Amino acid sequence: MKLTKFTHACVRIDKDGKVLLIDPGTFSEDAAFEAADAILVTHEHPDHLDVERIKNLDAPVYTNAGVASQLTELGDRVQVVEGGQAFDAAGFSVRAYGKDHAVILPELGVPCQNVGFLVDDAVYHPGDSFTQPDRQVHTNLVPVSGPWFALPPAVEYARAVNAQQTLGIHDALLSPIGQGMMQRFLDGEADRPYRLVQPGESIEIN
Repeated sequence: MKLTKFTHACVRIDKDGKVLLIDPGTFSEDAAFEAADAILVTHEHPDHLDVERIKNLDAPVYTNAGVASQLTELGDRVQVVEGGQAFDAAGFSVRAYGKDHAVILPELGVPCQNVGFLVDDAVYHPGDSFTQPDRQVHTNLVPVSGPWFALPPAVEYARAVNAQQTLGIHDALLSPIGQGMMQRFLDGEADRPYRLVQPGESIEIN
């Protein structure tokens, strides 16, 4: 598989001529929307969900009920999934995890539904949460900034998942200095590195 990072939380995974797009939001480059055989959306916030550009794609969307309510005009192109479910999306095997977005402020409670996705038991995208997968993964995508973000739980989460490599996402609010700082805190052992991947850059997932 090949993983391409786009700005903020959007990634594209290519395998065997198929394209899986995850969390294409309003910060995402137009290139992210050029081709998609299936789309996964973790939650309804605009930085993860660009409703208008998703409507222009001819691809099924797998997401939670909150997002589905914003895409009703797409009809049966939208499939509602919940944590604990496993399904196939354009030839990719996907497992869903969790149900809640991380709390931004205690008085606001849980902002919305959020579901994480594990693709081919290899790449895990948690959305806006630190919900852990129930198995070893090759590549863990770790949020590294945002209104709800805090460093200690992010480090605890990355260590607990203990993936072969960790990539920072949800990083549009960080300067290059801040992105480099995250590498310092989230880097693992020599054989389990933190990868600083820039928008438009691709890496191989073996």
